Amino acid sequence: MSKSRKKRIKIIPTKDLNRKEQHLIELAKIAWDKTQKAFYFPPLDLPTFVFDYTHLEGFYIDPQNKWKISMNLANAPIFIDDQEYVNYFHAISLHEVSHYQIIPYDGLINARLLKAAMKNVNENFAPIVVNVFADLIIDAKLHKKEPDLIAWELKTTFNHLFERNKNKLSEFSKFLFRAYEKILNIKIVDSDLFTSVESVAEKVVNIIKKNFEDETLWEEKVSKVAYHLRTLVNNTFTMVGAGVHKGEGNTRRKTSGRSSSTVEFPEDILEIMDDPLENKNLDKLKEDNEEELRQKAEEFAKETPYSDYGAPAGQAGILIDGNPLTTWYRGLAKDLIEIKIFEEKPGGQLPVFPEVWHLGEPIEDLDIVQTILNSPIIIPNITTRKWLKNYGKGHLTEKQIPDLLLVLDSSGSMNWNYLAKSSRGVYHTALVASFAALHFAAKKGVKFSVINFSNRADVCDWTVDYKKAERTLLRYQGGGTHLPIKDIVKQTEKSERDTLIFIITDFGIYNWNSAKKLFSNLSNKGHKIVGFFIGSAKIPKEKFKDLLEKATFYPIKNPKDLINLVIKEVKKYYLA
Repeated sequence: MSKSRKKRIKIIPTKDLNRKEQHLIELAKIAWDKTQKAFYFPPLDLPTFVFDYTHLEGFYIDPQNKWKISMNLANAPIFIDDQEYVNYFHAISLHEVSHYQIIPYDGLINARLLKAAMKNVNENFAPIVVNVFADLIIDAKLHKKEPDLIAWELKTTFNHLFERNKNKLSEFSKFLFRAYEKILNIKIVDSDLFTSVESVAEKVVNIIKKNFEDETLWEEKVSKVAYHLRTLVNNTFTMVGAGVHKGEGNTRRKTSGRSSSTVEFPEDILEIMDDPLENKNLDKLKEDNEEELRQKAEEFAKETPYSDYGAPAGQAGILIDGNPLTTWYRGLAKDLIEIKIFEEKPGGQLPVFPEVWHLGEPIEDLDIVQTILNSPIIIPNITTRKWLKNYGKGHLTEKQIPDLLLVLDSSGSMNWNYLAKSSRGVYHTALVASFAALHFAAKKGVKFSVINFSNRADVCDWTVDYKKAERTLLRYQGGGTHLPIKDIVKQTEKSERDTLIFIITDFGIYNWNSAKKLFSNLSNKGHKIVGFFIGSAKIPKEKFKDLLEKATFYPIKNPKDLINLVIKEVKKYYLA
């Protein structure tokens, strides 16, 4: 939804409505109630009914009114009978609600469809393709349930639009009506008006109709539809700058992309599909759902290269944290690494075999059943029995993890290319590990600190705010590899309890001899040290020597090794 909407929507207060307008609102409410019933009362509020005679959209999401749906009744066709108004409002309400109940439904599906469209059109035009695809899917489904109503509404809209525009239509509007004819198998106009768009309409409809009910094919279909529509879209929609004179019969809207550019296109399109640049999904109508959106943005990250991530996630409304790179890495690392520290607890007493119970021993040890089974006559010290018991094997119970200190190598040898489609460099692997560890610690409610090092140390002090730590992790330096020994010591001293230290690096550390001494000292003080060595097939024992008894080191050959790794530090075994 563009910010310009706040300036251009002119809502006439209810007290200023004339009698006809007030009556139309009552008819629209009747139609809305029928629509709600048809969809079994979805979680959508009653729209705000407005009269804006300067614009043609029938529906839009209003950012001024808590992102509610607004229904513009100003430009409805003129009918003689009230029932026709109800039918018309019912038909377009059914279509609009279907955007939130069928396709794209929510922000995650919307983002996936936008990503698919962007394979063949630029990000500013992707919503156009998704809206066309969704409109045709929606009306095809509605037509199966209400064939007479949907066919009548489309013919009514065409006649109203054709008359208003003096028997002229843009090529894009012609395509839309011809596509409806084909997918619904109806006749809207008895002429050769649509000849110029016959080919593209046939290709698009054939793609949509094939395996029509298979929703898993939506993304693939949207990509193909975008391919066939790209020429028509590029010829119809034009990016314009400030001060450019608007063409006759055209209108302008802001895109929902990162550039928030202005696009000019024929005005008649608005009466068929409302604002074609608007992204509609149920998540955009919800309040207080930041955590839900954050989870969807992270899920989208798992399946999307970063180069394809920011634009569709932002347009779909699921990217709420501002920095798409942070959210992307958070999604990649989510729930991929598990860190558990155990301590052994003694088992309970287990019976081994019966033996004689003697007078003077605890009465609760006497087993009456075993005594009677031994002899019906109870003779103390002879027939009385008890069970000899031994302690069972101890079991491991999870302890709360200590404060977490992430020490991340961002030197030049830890190369990073997050824009690549596949191989993204060693630092990408390190970030996945770091984000996974960070968010595990965040879930446990402990404090964490980050030291991002190369020639210098970039330190995030102890905190419970993972966003601060994320920002430090993403500040790649690309210099030499000098382990910040003093900063590591300082952070462990500032911690309120023992620290779990993650060292994520390759073997290119210049001051390794000093580092080994540091690790040994920290281990002796009770801190736990886990080292991830990126790009190594094995840990050279001769290089670490006695340190291997005090710290745990893992060779990480590739990201898959890391993602599938479960780290278990077992401490403090004891017997009761």
